[in-house]
Amino acid sequence: MLTLTALWSRAAPELLFECLAGSRAYGTASAASDEDVRGIFAVPAASYLQLERPAEQIADARGNTVFYSLRRVLELLAQANPNILELLYMPADCVRVATVEMQMLQAHRHLFISKQCADTHAGYAMSQIKRARGQNKWVNNPKPRTPPAKEDYCHVIPWSVSDSAPARPIPLRSSGWPLGEYHAAKLEHVRDVYRLYHYGSAARGVFRGDVLVCESIPREDETARFAGLLAYNEPAWKQALADHHNYWTWRSERNDARWQQQERGEVDFDAKNMMHTVRLLLSGRSIMANGEPIVRFSGEPLALLMSIREAKLSFEEIMSIAQDILADCERLKGQSSLQDTCDQEQASGLLMTLTQHWAERLGQEPRA
Repeated sequence: MLTLTALWSRAAPELLFECLAGSRAYGTASAASDEDVRGIFAVPAASYLQLERPAEQIADARGNTVFYSLRRVLELLAQANPNILELLYMPADCVRVATVEMQMLQAHRHLFISKQCADTHAGYAMSQIKRARGQNKWVNNPKPRTPPAKEDYCHVIPWSVSDSAPARPIPLRSSGWPLGEYHAAKLEHVRDVYRLYHYGSAARGVFRGDVLVCESIPREDETARFAGLLAYNEPAWKQALADHHNYWTWRSERNDARWQQQERGEVDFDAKNMMHTVRLLLSGRSIMANGEPIVRFSGEPLALLMSIREAKLSFEEIMSIAQDILADCERLKGQSSLQDTCDQEQASGLLMTLTQHWAERLGQEPRA
């Protein structure tokens, strides 16, 4: 089985390409920048005849190092994927390994230049804006270490005919009712509502682990122990739990240096994501104007990207620039003689040619 360790050590004959990607390729790296590695590996054609599908990518836990199968690369190139297309235009100083098959792929990179590239670059750029806004919420609204409690999504309706405002739900935390002293029974015909019966120290509790457990209540206890109703919003608790998990996963995996400006209150958006928004749009415009993307930036475009990264422009200024570039892309696309989309048959033929060339170069059919 092909492993990341084998690819990383370059001991695997399947390795076709390896490069430094991300900010080091774009020319926007800082001292705190992560090292992103991208690569391509070959898969024997016979592997696709097996029931167990071969891996499409092999990556580390944080996604800083990702190797894609040659088939997956051709598939994404045919879909005008910006992140994969840039691998065919990497600056020479970022390339660590490039076999003859990779050189053949680069020689045919014009097959993947189409008008669709303008749409995918714009689409990815807009997703960066949404991501910047979403992560900005995380920065400004940090979550506590303790996961959300089920009890915080519970309301009770005490049973009392003397209340001045009967049947009004109140938060469980305000009621003073410890659910460990109660049993619950489902209220028929009503979703997420339960009858509560007080058993004190003899109770087994309403919640046992993450599950609300309903009991069969003896007839003689129906009146004597009935305390009221419990409304439990389990979907809201599960969503809050997922949000908590996602937040702390992001916190544990993020590059802390990237977020210092936001956490100090100097900016109210993710400057790095906004830089990538403009970078993608500039690259998409270049495809429409010049027939190829920009990977390594220099001059005025680089100065613009760095000014965004360093939070020298407001969110509104960046969005105005992005809209202008997007309008340019649309205008150039309308004037372009490029094909609308990639020719799928040519892409499939190239995949077969490259796979066969690799197998023959090794002198035998590589291991499945």
